[in-house]
Amino acid sequence: MLLYGCDKEVLEWVSWQLFKENDAFGKEDKAIGVIIENKLIAGVVYNRFVPNVSIEMSIASIDKRWATRHNLKAFFNYPFIQLGLERVQTLCSSSDEGVIMFNKRLGFKQEGLHRKAWPMGGDAISWGMLKSECKWINHG
Repeated sequence: MLLYGCDKEVLEWVSWQLFKENDAFGKEDKAIGVIIENKLIAGVVYNRFVPNVSIEMSIASIDKRWATRHNLKAFFNYPFIQLGLERVQTLCSSSDEGVIMFNKRLGFKQEGLHRKAWPMGGDAISWGMLKSECKWINHG
């Protein structure tokens, strides 16, 4: 089940999962959570919004069951359809091979390496996806 309208709770949960702190995101950022068996198991935070241009997506999970086609469509529908943006971006640690493979499977393209930029230490990789490249939304 998707969780809408509980931005504060999902923001804090994703922040803790990614950075071991509760306030890595802004209070105005938006979020969608995934609930299974009455437990929040995944969430996406939309931050760094640039109107008519882009937004950053930060995804965290503790259970792989969240990654259904239905949920991914919802996660990408918000920036590309509801907000009408042309791109989304994300960052990950350059040492996290699992997240790197996940970003590639989602359809993100690697755009850059940012030395010493990952909040938990080490380098960060930036990824981008254009609306025209997104396989999770209807283009008709």
